[in-house]
Amino acid sequence: MAIKPAFAVAAAALASLAFASAAQAELQTWRLTATSYQVESGFTPPSFIELGKSFTVDYVIDTQASSWGGGADLFTGAVKSFTINGVTSESGGYVLAFDGLNAINTGPNGVRLDGIDFISFNNFAGGNKADVALALKGFATAVPLNDTDLRVDFADMSVYASPTSFVMTSSVPEPSAAWLLLVGLPWLAVNRKRLSAR
Repeated sequence: MAIKPAFAVAAAALASLAFASAAQAELQTWRLTATSYQVESGFTPPSFIELGKSFTVDYVIDTQASSWGGGADLFTGAVKSFTINGVTSESGGYVLAFDGLNAINTGPNGVRLDGIDFISFNNFAGGNKADVALALKGFATAVPLNDTDLRVDFADMSVYASPTSFVMTSSVPEPSAAWLLLVGLPWLAVNRKRLSAR
């Protein structure tokens, strides 16, 4: 039995959608662990980030984000979201990979209950990087060498922390709905053929 034209058209549309979405973004999750070492005078931070406390920041980063150009390697929109203090925030954060300083800078798209409005993770021995993936590897290499620093901003007050590790925790994004549908198409065709044979 031949596959009906409508079914073939749907299959082609799903295939193009699946491959198009795969080309748009390559998401990776990276976990930063740090220990706070300085709190600005007169500021009482949330308990999770008090002086001497260790905490984590989980970043979801698009390694395919394109460079803004203009002389500096500024990868805008590279940081899709971050999780800190158990709360995930969508973000429009960026990765900077330029002479003498690399940075992963991000802030929440909305107001957070803990008051965090900006996080700046800096690699002071970064150097130029051709893409986001190379910049992330540079951060991972720099942390054990104590070449990095972290600043967490609460409006006009900040907490400074010393990063202790930066590791990729997930290299494969969850499959898109289009990809799952595409994978299921052969099963549908076989099942349809069996039903028609009865």
